[in-house]
Parts: sequence; structure tokens; C-alpha cells
Amino acid sequence: MKPFISIFILLVSIQSYAQIPSFTVQYFEAKPWQEAEIGQIFDDFYTELEFNSGGIYLERLRAGNTEGSHRIVYFGDAENWGLKEGQKNRSERTAFWRNLSDNVASWGATYTGRILDYHGDGAPDDYGYIQIYEVKVADPVSFMKAHKKIVSETSQMMDGRPVAFGTYDIGNPNGATHWVAVGYKGVGDNLKMKSQTEKLVKEWTTYFKTRGYVEDTGNFDLRILKSYGSFN
Repeated sequence: MKPFISIFILLVSIQSYAQIPSFTVQYFEAKPWQEAEIGQIFDDFYTELEFNSGGIYLERLRAGNTEGSHRIVYFGDAENWGLKEGQKNRSERTAFWRNLSDNVASWGATYTGRILDYHGDGAPDDYGYIQIYEVKVADPVSFMKAHKKIVSETSQMMDGRPVAFGTYDIGNPNGATHWVAVGYKGVGDNLKMKSQTEKLVKEWTTYFKTRGYVEDTGNFDLRILKSYGSFN
């Protein structure tokens, strides 16, 4: 099955179960030196288009436990997803996927999930650099409670940097059931914030004791290259 066909089926299938923020992510390996070309293909298709809700990110993967070089993230209301009608016809959509596929060496995995919590100022693309932690959670209720508490306790130090939390509902990368994403200004800012928040030893000790059993399955960082629509 072609990647864009499978994505379409996923987007249609999730519309029936919730009216909450959701996402589908498609990983891929770009052909060498084709990032600029891929970015232009996205600009040519998505610039000035209107979405029913949410939008799309094109992201470049950097370091960590993941496969491929890039990924596409579709996000929005599960029951009001995608582009508004009448903006692109079938031949234009087909041409977009054909042109994109010509610059892709291989397509990777696709996952769909929900965004359960978001804290911070602005949208992830306002910062542009994100680190994602993937975890296998035994007690989602305890984990969510502990997560919200530590985010609140570190919020003053984080100074508005976004922290998001959610689930994997269709597909589990490396067995992960949940994910946490944190936005920074860059790698240096990431390390600086970690050094500062780690000083809250008592708060972090309580977090690890109360979140239930959690298996860390991996983490990675990325850059948001292109943004269309609105995360807010």
C-alpha cells in the first residue's frame, strides 16, 4: 500500500472515536541532498492552504533512537481533520505525492495517537527544536498526574517552553505507549534547561516515585523545517 493511501485510511479511521487533538506521523528516509527540494515541494502544495483544524509539520530528525531522516506530522481535531474542501483537486494531490516520492529513498513507519496535555507559551514551531521521549507506561492515570505535577513545578524555570504529552494508539514505536515532547531554542538551550531543572531534586524524586512503572524506550531530537496551518 502506498504511504499516502495508508495515511488517508488512518485519518479517516480516527475520526470516529474522539473530539480531541490527534496526530499521525509518517517517517521516511530522504534521498541524499534532497531536503531543500522536499521543502520546496511542500511549500508549492501547502502554502496559503486552509485547514479545517490543525496543520502539518515537516521535520528533520537529528540524534537518538529513531529511524529515517525526516518525518511528516499531521495534527488537528480528530473529527475535523485535513484541508478545507475545494482547494486542491485529485490530480494536484497525486502530483504532490509523486514528486515527494521521487525524493524519498524509503518510507518508514506510521503512527497515530492523541495529544492529552499541552503546557507552555506558543506553538512548537515557535521554538523549532524539539526533544521527544517515548515510554511504555503501566499506569497511565498515575503517570499523567505525576507528569502534570512536575511540569507545574518546573514551569517557572522553563519560562514558557512547551511541554506536550500524549499517547500512541495505532502503532507502538519500540513498544512505547506514550510520549513527552519538550520544545527548546536549540541544543544548548536544551542542556541548559536540564541543568537548571535537575536542581529540583525533591520534586523529581517524587515524580519518579509516583508515576508508576515506566520503561523508557528511547528519545530523539528534531528540527521543524516547515509549518503549515496552526497548532493552536
